[in-house]
Amino acid sequence: MMRYLTYDELIALHVVLVRGKMQETYYGVRDEGLLRSALARPQNAAHYENADATKQAAYLFHGLLMNHGFAQGNKRTAYLAMEWFLARNSLGALAASDEEIIAMVYAAEREKWSVERMEGWLREHIADERSAE
Repeated sequence: MMRYLTYDELIALHVVLVRGKMQETYYGVRDEGLLRSALARPQNAAHYENADATKQAAYLFHGLLMNHGFAQGNKRTAYLAMEWFLARNSLGALAASDEEIIAMVYAAEREKWSVERMEGWLREHIADERSAE
């Protein structure tokens, strides 16, 4: 059974990352509706498109990255949420350097990557990828 990130878990990840680890003072929710919409995307994709777990991870990352639901730290939180999703669903770890990951995140936002492009990147970079329903 798939494990999905809840709204409260997402907020906790964001706060620990931006306030705790990065020690920034400007953080928090800018638009709760956009965050909840992004969190629903993987489940909707599974239900309506029969999307596998990797594509669902791409939907989660894409939604959080593009919706800009946080005051600051959207890229970092989107990436952390995607890593959380991959780990919790035993999909494998990303086999990419920090530099490759940073480049991907910035390119995905700047170039407005599609979910399919993000999915392709994930499939190329997940070590021991498994397809889970």
